[in-house]
Amino acid sequence: MFTKNKLAVYAAVVLVVLAIAVFVLPMLFDDGRMKLKARRMYSENEYFAYVSPWGAESSSLFRSWGNHADTIHITPSAFPAQTGISWRWPPFAPSNGLSIWGYDHIGYGNYDGGHPEVRIPAKQVQDIELLSQTYAWTGSFSTGEATLLTEFYLRSDPEDNASKTLEIGWFLHVPKQTRKFLATGKRIGRYTDGQKRVWDVTLQDAFLTFAPPADSGDKNFGSIDMLAALHWLREKKVISGEEWFNGVAIGVEPLKGFGSVEIQSWEVEYR
Repeated sequence: MFTKNKLAVYAAVVLVVLAIAVFVLPMLFDDGRMKLKARRMYSENEYFAYVSPWGAESSSLFRSWGNHADTIHITPSAFPAQTGISWRWPPFAPSNGLSIWGYDHIGYGNYDGGHPEVRIPAKQVQDIELLSQTYAWTGSFSTGEATLLTEFYLRSDPEDNASKTLEIGWFLHVPKQTRKFLATGKRIGRYTDGQKRVWDVTLQDAFLTFAPPADSGDKNFGSIDMLAALHWLREKKVISGEEWFNGVAIGVEPLKGFGSVEIQSWEVEYR
């Protein structure tokens, strides 16, 4: 049983380890790429990168920490390919309901109010002719955990970012803690995509997720025909087709500890 003194010592040790992780390790392992920190954006054409440690905003202890904890490493000549995302958080998840520290991502178009150099036209789902992505990634989760999530929002108004009606995401890496969260949702069904990959589809309030079954492992590379999935959701009466789409993202939701993901390639096709 922990005494108050032991808890204080433990907290002090955690803070020292975190300080080393945040301020010392980046200097020791500098990979020479451009570094993007909290609430900063980088853009090339229709793509952008953004560090969003929003999960720390409700914590007075970790709010300032969030300014330094996450980094996106950018290779301008290859962007959005060859992009790294690293995180350095305590060995526990935040108590903010969703248990994630944020969403550090690469975006395409005007995802979640993003402003790339080149805007894309918003379209209603029923008018989209092509919406797909190809991706490849690797990740290091031995000393920490995070999801790898690609997602977009559907909205009722193409110009109003607050008019979101549904968040739709594909988990490409699913930690145990996230699977527990998914198990609380309403089951929509099991979806098989064009590559014969199977996804379990669940709905938590306004968050609909496609996740690989627990025994199938990570989805490190491949393509996702998002339009075909939207057609399937229309058949299931989950969406009407009148909703608006204006961008998509891929990134990590840090849960705890230290780790990194390398987005080797990511390309979106849309018209």
